[in-house]
Amino acid sequence: MTANSPTGIRAAVIGLGRMGMRHTEAITSLGMTVVGVADTDQQARAAAQNGYGIGSSACFSDGVEMLRSVRPEALVIATTAPSHAPLVLAAAEAGVRYVLCEKPMATSLRDAQEMMETCRRTGAILAINHQMRFMEQYTRVKSLIGSEALGPLASVLVAASNFGLAMNGSHYFEMFRYISGLSVHSVNAWFEDAKLANPRGAQFEDRSGRILARTADGVSMYLDFSVNAGNGVNVVYICRNGQIVVDELNGVMRVVARKAEFRDLPTTRYGMPSDIHVENIAPADVVGPTKALWSALLDGRSFPDGEAGIHALACCVAAHVSHESGGNSVRVDDQSLPRTHQFKWA
Repeated sequence: MTANSPTGIRAAVIGLGRMGMRHTEAITSLGMTVVGVADTDQQARAAAQNGYGIGSSACFSDGVEMLRSVRPEALVIATTAPSHAPLVLAAAEAGVRYVLCEKPMATSLRDAQEMMETCRRTGAILAINHQMRFMEQYTRVKSLIGSEALGPLASVLVAASNFGLAMNGSHYFEMFRYISGLSVHSVNAWFEDAKLANPRGAQFEDRSGRILARTADGVSMYLDFSVNAGNGVNVVYICRNGQIVVDELNGVMRVVARKAEFRDLPTTRYGMPSDIHVENIAPADVVGPTKALWSALLDGRSFPDGEAGIHALACCVAAHVSHESGGNSVRVDDQSLPRTHQFKWA
C-alpha cells in the first residue's frame, strides 16, 4: 500500500441506512478493509453482514464503542444530522485520520465550527459529502462555461422537486460555488407554509420554497423546490452567448449557443441563429462520485472539506433568517447569523 492508496486502509461506517450502505459499497470497491460498522438497527447491521461479508464481531450498536474497539484509520458518518458533530468529535479524539461526514454538516453553525477546530487540533482530515466536483453533470458544464462559444456565466436556475433545503438544497450552494468559482455572498428566501412529513422521521423538519443566492460579483442562482413539485431536477446555466440545460436525473444535457458570427451582437438581439448540441451524461449517482472524493482526499487533491461544509450550512442558516425577515437579503458571512440555534434537519 502506498501512502495515498485506499487499498488496505482500515475503514469503518457509522449509519447503515440507504446512504450508509452505498458508502460501504464505495469504500469496499476502493479496496479499503471494513473493520467495523455501527447502527442502532439490528436489521441494518445484519444487511451489512450479508451484503459485504462483515463479521458479527465487527458490527456494533454504538458508534463510539466501535471507534474504541476497532480504531479505524478512515471513517464514514452516514447518520442523520444531529449526531454528525458528536461523532466527528469522537472520531477526531480517537485518532481517526480521515473522516467523511454526510451533509448537512451539522445542525448549528457552532457545532460545525467545533468540528473544524477539533479536527485541526487532532490532525484529522474532515471531508463533507458535497461531491459536485466529481459528478459529470457539473464537471462537463464547468468545462463549457466561459468558453468562446458560451461566454461567462450570468445565472443559474434550478427547477426541482420538493427535496428540502438542508437535505438537497445545501448541495446546490456547493454546486454554485464550484461552477461559478465564487462563494455565495447573500441569500433571499421565501419558504412555503405547507410542511410535509419528513421521510426520515417525525422529529425532523426541512423547508420547501424558493431561494435567490448571489455572489459579490452579481452572478446569481434561483432555486425553486416547491412542495407542489414532485418530479425531476432540471438546471439551466445562462451565459452571455447561450444556455446549458441539464436534466440531472435522466442524464441529458442540451447546449444552445449563438453561431460564431453573431456572438458580438448586443444581448438584446437574443433571437440570433444558434448551434444546438445534445448529449448524454452520467445521471445523478452516489457511489462513483464518493469513490472519487475518497481518492482525492487520500491523494491530497481538492475535495469538499469542512470549510465547504460550513459555507453550505451558513447559506441554509441565512435562508432561514431571510425568510423570517420577509425575504430580505441576508449576508452569508454575517457574524450575527444565529450560531447556536439547533435546526431540525435530518
